[in-house]
Amino acid sequence: MASSIPLSLGGRIVAVAGALFLLDTFAPWHRLCVGVLDAQACRTDNAWATTFSTGAALLVAGLLAELLAVQLTRWRPNLAQFDGAQFRLGLSGLATGLVVLQLFVGDGALERSYGIWLGLVLTAGLTYGNYLRSQETTVGRLSANR
Repeated sequence: MASSIPLSLGGRIVAVAGALFLLDTFAPWHRLCVGVLDAQACRTDNAWATTFSTGAALLVAGLLAELLAVQLTRWRPNLAQFDGAQFRLGLSGLATGLVVLQLFVGDGALERSYGIWLGLVLTAGLTYGNYLRSQETTVGRLSANR
């Protein structure tokens, strides 16, 4: 049975991981709780409060926009010999690297919270999805040359 969704498997992984990552950017990525007796006060920051994770979120938003433009609308830019598959893979790897860097650098005295760990998994999924898309592009190009 044919699917009504015009996305490849890699495209679906990119769409789901990217959308979930953008939602995850509003979850707590860094947290600090201070308690005195029974009272406890917490401060949390999301991904938009730090430089590296903001950069990763902007890259993911760009990759999702490209996915919508290329796979859903079937728009193909006329860029001579430029193949965007490796470029997309590099950008998603850069987004994963920025999240890893944010994980190591942290946010001052704040501890890491669940959002940064989920963000790491989701950007790794995004990179895997773009890897699959690059393989699909290669297979399609090779079969078209025959």
